[in-house]
Amino acid sequence: MPRVPRHLIVSAAVAFLGCADQTTAPPPVLLDREGERLRKSTATVEWNAIARAQTLTHAIGQQFGSRTFAYLSLAQYNAALAADEREHRGPDASAGAAVAGASAVLLASFYPDQAGYFDSLVQAQRGSRDHDQAREFAAGEALGRAVGARVVARAATDGFTSSTAGVTVPVCPGCWLSAPGKDPVFPLLGQMRPFFMRTGSQFRPGPPPAFGSATYLAALHEVRQIADTRTHEQDSIAKFWASPGGFTAVAQAYNNQIATDEITRFSLDDRRAARVLAVMNMASMDAFIACHDAKYIYWLIRPPQADPGIVLAIGLPNHPSYPSNHACVTGSSMEVLAAFFPSDAARLRGLAEQAAISRIFGGIHYRFDADTGLKIGRAAAALALWRMHGHRPFPLR
Repeated sequence: MPRVPRHLIVSAAVAFLGCADQTTAPPPVLLDREGERLRKSTATVEWNAIARAQTLTHAIGQQFGSRTFAYLSLAQYNAALAADEREHRGPDASAGAAVAGASAVLLASFYPDQAGYFDSLVQAQRGSRDHDQAREFAAGEALGRAVGARVVARAATDGFTSSTAGVTVPVCPGCWLSAPGKDPVFPLLGQMRPFFMRTGSQFRPGPPPAFGSATYLAALHEVRQIADTRTHEQDSIAKFWASPGGFTAVAQAYNNQIATDEITRFSLDDRRAARVLAVMNMASMDAFIACHDAKYIYWLIRPPQADPGIVLAIGLPNHPSYPSNHACVTGSSMEVLAAFFPSDAARLRGLAEQAAISRIFGGIHYRFDADTGLKIGRAAAALALWRMHGHRPFPLR
């Protein structure tokens, strides 16, 4: 991927917007290198790789992909904890098998055409065990499938929809313009039931600079100036974060890959790995919800719609400008990972900064879109870290 410019690598403090559930920052979550490195990936890491592969073979959008990873990691985390609890009560149940069973059920609900494939993977894992291991695997798998079914039931009632029913695109100077013949993308996402936030509006920012104001015009001028003088590095960064190898086409998959790389590097077991991913992916979905809540409250026009002379380096998403989805989601993901892996915090936060500024380089966002998106993402991350401090099952409300 493109080099992260030195000036983009920051050590940002967690920011809060709106009415948060806490008034102090969560305690640090430190993960040390314990014991010998794992010789092969844990079930959690393996099943996240399986999920990422599905994003490349199915035509999905950012919103669908982020929601999938949020529920997958929730199912894995609750399943791993259930297996650990069973181990203390006996008979033993394999945590890896619980993760596999939960993952197969959850992924089959999102990719029903692949249900048989997911079951075959579990069967192959089961068949490689000896008699005693097979018994523990069967107990863990059954436990995981039950957990997975409960998470699927929770997902069915979360209000996630791509519907535009009852949505009217406003017409005004400075209002965003939908592409001809196309509906706005997920205008009701802000109403989806979040994981940690009370409502999608909990971190709603104040309005963007008024259209036509000096502050707005300065931000628009910056986008135009970058478009007119775009360097090779800026163009590469913009295209990376808009490519299948970056973020857009595979939604949360890139952030998920970074997380599993960290998990493998620090040799986390299934329970700890699932916790990292659950906090990250659920917080990022919350950030996505908050981002769309603001987008469809303010309906801000995109830079190239306000100034047709702006030449784009990447495609223009069909939803309002303020704030930036990339900044919200990657900002949240990297802030969570920075808390779990503090030795890599500067690099991880630098990736969030790069994702945010990539959209300015591409010509599709203002700087205040990026700055506000990062604040929303970091606020969502702080709330998730606070709520998920310690090892306990996530309640399926």
